[in-house]
Amino acid sequence: MKKFLFIIAFLAGSLTASAQYYNPYYGQGSNPGLDRSITAQPRTPSKKKKEEKVDIVELTVEQLSKKLNLDGFQKAAVKVIYNENKDEIMGLADEDIPYEAKKEKGRELTEKIDAKIMALLNDDQKKIYQKMIDDRKY
Repeated sequence: MKKFLFIIAFLAGSLTASAQYYNPYYGQGSNPGLDRSITAQPRTPSKKKKEEKVDIVELTVEQLSKKLNLDGFQKAAVKVIYNENKDEIMGLADEDIPYEAKKEKGRELTEKIDAKIMALLNDDQKKIYQKMIDDRKY
């Protein structure tokens, strides 16, 4: 019985070893043995979805529209305001100035945008927007 188990274990081990040594491309100009080339590996499709580019202005306007219940004219005007200042906002990060100076320029730019948006809002919307401004952390 021990001899039989030994033979089974030996055969199982040798089959595993030969399976690792198998080269399906043998006879096509390659050497026998394990094929370690990248192209022979099965390719699995990427599970990551391609990242979609997000328009930061559109996203910001949509969020403000939901919070302030903007009408069509207000929404369009806010979008224009952000588009006019988009390059300045985005360029602020690339400027080669100290962090505190960037922070101050950002605060000034935000105040300028806020003033333009405030001019478009009715009294109820102004209260909500002012609360949003007060809750900001610089």
